Amino acid sequence: MSQNKQSRMAATFPLFVGALVAAVAFSQDNRGGAVLGLVAGAVISLIVSVRRRKR
Repeated sequence: MSQNKQSRMAATFPLFVGALVAAVAFSQDNRGGAVLGLVAGAVISLIVSVRRRKR
């Protein structure tokens, strides 16, 4: 895999996990957990993306 593709995958993986957690939480009528999963995934994804750009 190219370096660029690996960095994109690394940055989007936390967002994917957050969306998965949100989907499970929402299916169990836990809207607070769904929002927390999405927000945490987005924040972690943003942090990973910024750190990779600094390299």
